[in-house]
Amino acid sequence: MVNVEALNMTESVGNYVKRRRVPVIMPDTYTVYFVPAISGESIAHGYQQILAEVAVNNNLNVCDLCKQGIFLKSTNNKVLEYALKITTFSNVDDLETQIVNKCIVEDVGGFLYAEKENLKRTSSFYIGYMIPVKEALEGTVIEPQLQTRYALGTPFVKKGTLGQMIYYVEISSSSYVFSFDFDSKFVGKATFSTEKVGTPLVNDRKQRVIVALQALKKFLIEFMFGAKKTRYLPVVDWESLVIAVSDDVWTVPSSFTKNYIERAEQKLKAVNYNTKLFVYPRDGGFEEVINRAIAEASNRTSL
Repeated sequence: MVNVEALNMTESVGNYVKRRRVPVIMPDTYTVYFVPAISGESIAHGYQQILAEVAVNNNLNVCDLCKQGIFLKSTNNKVLEYALKITTFSNVDDLETQIVNKCIVEDVGGFLYAEKENLKRTSSFYIGYMIPVKEALEGTVIEPQLQTRYALGTPFVKKGTLGQMIYYVEISSSSYVFSFDFDSKFVGKATFSTEKVGTPLVNDRKQRVIVALQALKKFLIEFMFGAKKTRYLPVVDWESLVIAVSDDVWTVPSSFTKNYIERAEQKLKAVNYNTKLFVYPRDGGFEEVINRAIAEASNRTSL
């Protein structure tokens, strides 16, 4: 539940700042609603910022740009040289090895090197838009708020002007849902060359996975993502959460409808890869459930 937020804005039209909207279909009637949303890019940015901080605190390599929360990744040779101090490489396999070793954020979050020889590394975590839950779609609204900035009594106001600026910022409140999937299979391993997929590239692979999980814990507990929080810090209250820890890919069913916990439990009865569910509030307090889930994942021999 997120009240009075402006976590993801889009464009400014004159003095009017617009909230991000997306079309969502009501499953029962197929009616389309345009509702407030927070983009996956915004959420992913927040997670990678935390990942960089936690990695630095654990003495893992992070490139100079990712340390600052600037995720250009290894886009071209100029970025390679500036952020990762990479000036030479023999082939794309060698380049992937160097980049992965020098930056855990690019290892976990992926990158696209787009010079003469393209090199793509797919992200190990997957996230989509945060949208209102089905039961809240019809009651979700976006409301513009009038704001003013005054400059009266200063030498910066021209004679005859009002000495103030009027502007509008759209805000919203809703019960939101989103999913976050993390697949540790290729962390610290080669992914680009078909001949070398799965080959270890680092000596600290397990530590990298654990740091990625610790970053996820902080991301969830502290709700560290979204824009305009300096003046529109939202009121946040988690209503429910399901974390699945599994030795193979096992995704929690969509939380778009409130019966997703029951559907997750039904799926577990049919599909189980040493999979364990951690459910808030059924299994304890919010932080307690997350801590137990992360501890379970960190101790898995499958890492």
